Amino acid sequence: MKRDRKHDLDWLRVIAIILLLFFHTGMVFISWTWYFMQDTHTSVFFDEFTMFLSNWRMALLFLISGAGTLFALGFRSGRQYLKERILRLLIPLIFGILIIIPPQIYYELLDHGSVFSNYLDFNYQYLKGGLYPLGDFSWHHLWFIGYLLLYSFLALPLFLYLRSEKGKVVVLRIADFLEKKGAIYLLIIPLIIVQVLLRDKFSGFHNLIDDMASFTLFFLFFVYGFIICSDERLWAAIEKQRRMSLTLALVFYLLSFFERLYFGGVLGYFGYWVIQTGVSWFWVISIIGYGRRYLNFKTKFLSYANEGIYPFYILHQTVLIILAFYIIRWDTSIYFKYLILSLSTLLICVAVYDFVIKRNNYIRVLFGMRLNRKT
Repeated sequence: MKRDRKHDLDWLRVIAIILLLFFHTGMVFISWTWYFMQDTHTSVFFDEFTMFLSNWRMALLFLISGAGTLFALGFRSGRQYLKERILRLLIPLIFGILIIIPPQIYYELLDHGSVFSNYLDFNYQYLKGGLYPLGDFSWHHLWFIGYLLLYSFLALPLFLYLRSEKGKVVVLRIADFLEKKGAIYLLIIPLIIVQVLLRDKFSGFHNLIDDMASFTLFFLFFVYGFIICSDERLWAAIEKQRRMSLTLALVFYLLSFFERLYFGGVLGYFGYWVIQTGVSWFWVISIIGYGRRYLNFKTKFLSYANEGIYPFYILHQTVLIILAFYIIRWDTSIYFKYLILSLSTLLICVAVYDFVIKRNNYIRVLFGMRLNRKT
């Protein structure tokens, strides 16, 4: 039995993408990894904040996207679904790569001392080829859209089978087993296998070429979302066990925290990825468990945000990096800079969406939105 309500998933999608803005703002002020635009000063708080969110934020979004695929296929054929995916994903991806992403790279190059006579001079360099970081051509944060597009095509045969009469029997058997107390946690096993077998061989960063560890891991989350949402008993089991899930999420996060800061390497390669995978899986299912419990309601704000959150996602990092180029040069506290940078990015993105994107059908298509029949 599939779910007939999904307001909790809509809330979680909106919250996760807004969190992504604050995550990326934090990345400007960290020391543990590289980001496109970074202050010379860093903060331990932002180090821990961004590291915590990096463990589960994208996994959550892919699981929600898999669940959303179930609803999309509920009133579309496979062909109609693929057409809708092209309109909603491929067109914004191409538009984003050609128009939205170049300013990010332009300001990054300026920050590193490059000189251009004007933006068009840089744009010619961007378009002439060479994949980032050896060249300038990139999809940057829009990798999520690219991966989601590929997942939609790759998983469609499986999803159509699971919606067939034979497939529904398989789903019922899966639900019969996974609804038992604690059984849902066994879904971590395939995730661990992927991490252990692939992570040391494919260390790329969302570039598809050598990123098979993350690509496969997120694909499993995508499939899990579809399967879990296919039977109400699974969602109910996750809600019922939400406290245990949260406890496990906290335990695994603390293990990860202390292993990283005080006992580096003591767990070995296998133990490290078991812990990291546990952090991801238990946080994701605890969040969706609490979401189902407390967020399954609709408001006017949710309707507004749910429509606009996709264009917001496409825009946010470009606005953020442009603003960061100027703000990181201020002689003031990094916490003040973080506050101004995050809130300014939020307000500008909302304003661009509200006054430009949503009011023009041609622009709506470029940002993956449905046509507004009233215009």
